[in-house]
Amino acid sequence: MSHVQSIKCTNCAAPLKLLGGGRVESITCSYCKSVLDLNNDYKVLSNFKNIKEQYKLPFDIGMKGKLKGIEYIIIGRVTYKETLSVEHGWSDFLLFSPLYGYAWLTYEEGHLIYSKRNRTFPSLSWDEISHQHSVDVERKDYQPYDNYTAKITYVEGELTWIAKYGDKIEYIDLISPPFGMTVENSGTEIEFYDDEYMNANEVYEAFLVPKERREKNDGFHPLKPFEQPLLKVLSKVSLWFMVIIGLLMIAFIFDGHGKNLTHFNVDNRSSVTEPFTLSTTKYLTSIDIKADSAKALNNFNLKLFKDGKLLFSLTQKSAYIFDTKTNKVSKRLETWEKRAKEVVVYLNLEKLGVYQLSVLPIDSAISSSLTITVKEKSSRLNYLLLFMFLLLFLFLLYYFFLWRYNHKLSSEKEINKGDGIFENINNWGQVILWIVVAFSIIFFGKD
Repeated sequence: MSHVQSIKCTNCAAPLKLLGGGRVESITCSYCKSVLDLNNDYKVLSNFKNIKEQYKLPFDIGMKGKLKGIEYIIIGRVTYKETLSVEHGWSDFLLFSPLYGYAWLTYEEGHLIYSKRNRTFPSLSWDEISHQHSVDVERKDYQPYDNYTAKITYVEGELTWIAKYGDKIEYIDLISPPFGMTVENSGTEIEFYDDEYMNANEVYEAFLVPKERREKNDGFHPLKPFEQPLLKVLSKVSLWFMVIIGLLMIAFIFDGHGKNLTHFNVDNRSSVTEPFTLSTTKYLTSIDIKADSAKALNNFNLKLFKDGKLLFSLTQKSAYIFDTKTNKVSKRLETWEKRAKEVVVYLNLEKLGVYQLSVLPIDSAISSSLTITVKEKSSRLNYLLLFMFLLLFLFLLYYFFLWRYNHKLSSEKEINKGDGIFENINNWGQVILWIVVAFSIIFFGKD
């Protein structure tokens, strides 16, 4: 159990409370902003009264909260600015627990990082750390991300060392989101810290930060993990649906390629009626009509009969399915484009037996001819293909955002995060994907 001690500021005589235990070496007066040396009769070392970085942040000295299952109190704050980029700055809040010692909570534009001292870092020199492809610390690989220098611009509360305005510290950041490591070189010693990206709302709730002081962290941070849970679920579901559709396509190759019922030619000199016998209603019945020119294809009227009743009528301008009971049109279909030279009609014929296919020239003066093939047991894959491409889009959407995240990470500090959009897809997933895509292309070309 720690004991709160009270002292007086040697500059303004204001009462000060010591909260941070025996390792505290300096305290900044909350009234006159003087930094006092606790090991030298509270001697005034510097003053931060007119420093502009004393702006309000979500956290204050004295706030209490639980992080990682540990009860902490905020006892100090240090604000830094990067020397080569004055716009880049952050504040480190010193946390103290009587049982677990000290830790840091870093606040940077709404992002919150929890840090504790690490004593298991490999024996590497400063230059060696920066040039490593990865550094293994406690069975976790970290990639060197950034190397920079920052200076102190503001100090408040208690610290375990004496911090002065303008003091410079060199940093090396290593990342393995949401974890990281920070290597600090103050000139006198090198220290290592374990970092972890924290859920901001959970930290705010833990320290009872008022809602009006909470800042959103929508921007980029190298330790902020890529999170698109909905897209990730959609991607996985889409992959399995693509597998199912791919298997269906394979089945259709062997069972739904169609069986020829009749094949004949017709020209503009006379009409032709060709019978065929339907022996199965499985899948669809297809009528493939080919011509040498669009003009020839547009010069015919095709009609289908069963037991003398009209079932279907087709010209370039109209396509109708008839109700055999009322002899009225039950459904109107889309026709082909005027420039087309081939059209394939798929019909769902419900009765077995003999049908008559009648083909009549519209204008006998126009020289034209057709080749007609009728098949039963034909599968139509157009809708499956549309569904397949929709699933493929949903599957790739997640990896597009993942690629964009990695690209952002790389472009920030020129890290090589891989060479392709599929770098995070498992090998089996790639194989399945490309098999499905190949079958899609084959059937798309076929239909």
